[in-house]
Amino acid sequence: MKTATYHQIKDVAVRLLNLSTDGVDGDAIQKGTEGYSTDDVNRRLKAFLNNGLSFIMKGPGALIVDRAKPFDEGKYLPIWRGPKDGNGLKGKEEQDARSLALTEFDFAKVLFTACLKDGESVITGEEKLMRHIATKHIRLDAKAGQCLFEEKGQATLEWLYQTFDITWFELPGTVLRNDRGSRYFLFLYRSGDGRWYWSYYWLDNFRVAENPSAVLAS
Repeated sequence: MKTATYHQIKDVAVRLLNLSTDGVDGDAIQKGTEGYSTDDVNRRLKAFLNNGLSFIMKGPGALIVDRAKPFDEGKYLPIWRGPKDGNGLKGKEEQDARSLALTEFDFAKVLFTACLKDGESVITGEEKLMRHIATKHIRLDAKAGQCLFEEKGQATLEWLYQTFDITWFELPGTVLRNDRGSRYFLFLYRSGDGRWYWSYYWLDNFRVAENPSAVLAS
């Protein structure tokens, strides 16, 4: 890939500034920018430019999630149950019900956001979770992450890497619990060997711009 020149970027910017607002959906622009940091928006703009000024991305197809088989709490950490300030063992599972209702995900429509406000460099996972909820994001759940990891050839994950340069993201739609009663998100990451792996990230730990979540707009 040849790196774009300043004049090429300037040409696109000038064309955008000269674009007539007739037929441009202001609500759509607001939905695509409100609540997202400069880094979040820049990632999508780069994908738009790298795709020949087209947002029609040729993905591997929708990821199918078999909801008849729940998230594997034997292989992975168990799901947090009950309130945040409880012991995580009793009560309702802390999962995004809207994500659980979905049986397929089109990752051309998935957003990867760190939920940082302009000028911020870090937030905790708990703060990030509250911002997702306040923004009404549909937070992809841990079962979706399990299916991504176990998909043959990890096709969707590799497409995300090739298309959006995504190498790390967490699934904020499910809060997990370790044996000491701490709260975690499942995350997936691309290693130097070209394969994807999974691990957990403590919600009390800091997140930076390189630690986005996978979400859908509400």
